Amino acid sequence: MSENISKKDLRIFGLIWSAIFAFFFYKGIWIPLIFGIISLIFFGLSLLLPQIFVKIRIYQNWIKIGDFFGKINGFLISFILFYGIFTPTAFALKLFKKDLLNKKLTPSATSYFTDRSSQPGDMKNQF
Repeated sequence: MSENISKKDLRIFGLIWSAIFAFFFYKGIWIPLIFGIISLIFFGLSLLLPQIFVKIRIYQNWIKIGDFFGKINGFLISFILFYGIFTPTAFALKLFKKDLLNKKLTPSATSYFTDRSSQPGDMKNQF
């Protein structure tokens, strides 16, 4: 994994954490002096020696934590969408006997083809 990480990415990682600790230092949250020192350390390391974040595995561990929370977040969003929106909508449509896609089969129909009111335009330069 360390072969794919550029110095720019590591520098940005260090500067972001430096800004986070500087914010805590500025706001005086908990022990401000410690946050100020940590902010300066991250700032210096990100400018002078960004590869240190890979050697002491801070960057890789942070990526693992982000992946873990990303999986949880993706699961929760999918769960809420499916069981909170799509399932109740499907039940409501079935309750009111709505067929939005016209999928109901009618034995007396000779064809299920629907005529268009307007023909599609030229497909050139469609994007």
